[in-house]
Amino acid sequence: MNRSASRAQQNIWESCTEMNASLVQSLFDGPLDIVGDVHGEIAPLRALLQRLGYADDGSHAEGRRLVFVGDLTDRGPDSPAVVELIQRFVAAGRAQSVLGNHDFNLLLDHRKHDNGWFYGKEVTEGGQIVPQVLADETVQQRVLSFFRTLPIALERDDLRIVHACWNDEMIALARDSADVVDLYNHHHGLIEQSFPGLDLDDIDQGLMHQNDNPVKRLTSGPEERVAQPIVTSGKTRFGRRVQWWNEYQGTFCVFGHYAIPYGQPRGSESTFCVDYGVGKRWTERREGKARNFTLKLAALRWPERLVVFDEHSCSS
Repeated sequence: MNRSASRAQQNIWESCTEMNASLVQSLFDGPLDIVGDVHGEIAPLRALLQRLGYADDGSHAEGRRLVFVGDLTDRGPDSPAVVELIQRFVAAGRAQSVLGNHDFNLLLDHRKHDNGWFYGKEVTEGGQIVPQVLADETVQQRVLSFFRTLPIALERDDLRIVHACWNDEMIALARDSADVVDLYNHHHGLIEQSFPGLDLDDIDQGLMHQNDNPVKRLTSGPEERVAQPIVTSGKTRFGRRVQWWNEYQGTFCVFGHYAIPYGQPRGSESTFCVDYGVGKRWTERREGKARNFTLKLAALRWPERLVVFDEHSCSS
C-alpha cells in the first residue's frame, strides 16, 4: 500500500487533524474501566467486557465507560475485529483510547516483526505460523483512519492515561500539537540536526530518538544503554526500558506497554500498569494451554481500583 500516493487517505488525515484540537485530550468523567493492551485478542476482549457488565453496543447499566491504553493491534488472532469493535464504541461516545506504539508504527508504515497481518503477510515464530486475520486494503484504510484520530494522552483532575510513559515535558509538546505524525516528524528532524555537533555512535543516536522525541517517549517509554544486547520481538536491541514510574510524582497515571507478569509490582503509589501480557497468549495456546492462561487481558476499575481479568478478578 502506497499511502503517500493516496490523496483520498490524505484528505481523511487532514480532516482528522482538524477534529483534534490537541493530542492531549480530556478524559471522560464518572466511573471508568481502563483496559490494557488488547493486541488483537478479540475473544478475551469480549469475555472481559461481559465480565465488566457491558452490552454488545458498549453501553453499561451503571453508566460506566471504557478507556483503552493503546496497542489494540498485532500479535493476536484478529486485530481487524478489535479495531472495528473499539472504533464503534468510540464513535458512540462509550469509549476512549490513546495511541500505542504498535498502533503508531502502522501510521508511519513501519513494518515490524509483529505487524505482518496489516500488510497481508503471515508471521512465523518458533517455526510455526501465528494464526492471524490478514488485512485487505479496506481494513488498512479503516484502521489508519481511526488511529489518526486518537490522542496520545487523556487527563482529568484525578487521573491520567497514557500508553507507555507520562513525562510532563513531552506531554506539554503533545498538548501543543494536533497531529501525531507531524509531531513525530518534526522532532525526528530536530534530533537528526543535532547529531553533527555530538560525538555519538548509532546506539546513542537511537536512544536520543527514543528519549527526546515526544511521540516515542510517550508511546514507547524511556530507554537506557545496556552492555549486552537483548533480543526481543525478533530484533536485537542495545537499550533497555527504564522503570520511569519509580520516580513519577503527580496525578495517578494508568498505563500499559510493559506486560508486567502477574504477581510482580505494577507501578507505584501514583501509577498502575494494566498490561498483563495477553498479547503473547498465542504462545500459551501453542504450548497446549487452552485453559488457565497466565497471560491475561485486564481492566482497572476506577475509582474502585479493582482489577478485573477476562477470567477472574482481584484487588489492585
